[in-house]
Amino acid sequence: MNSPRDKVKSQHALKVRLLNVRGRRCEHCQYDKYEMLHVHHKDRNRSNNELSNLELICPNCHYEEHYL
Repeated sequence: MNSPRDKVKSQHALKVRLLNVRGRRCEHCQYDKYEMLHVHHKDRNRSNNELSNLELICPNCHYEEHYL
């Protein structure tokens, strides 16, 4: 059984990978505090961790993606 810590570790690993590949800015607005960036799944499927399905975006852009 997977623990919640496993999920946190895998999400962190995804973020580190994206930071190395895409840079340290929001891919929508160029916000530059990389510590605040979220990993966003474009297709809303958290199991689909293909790089083409992932974006690094700031909390404001992430909110807009889901709620506006």
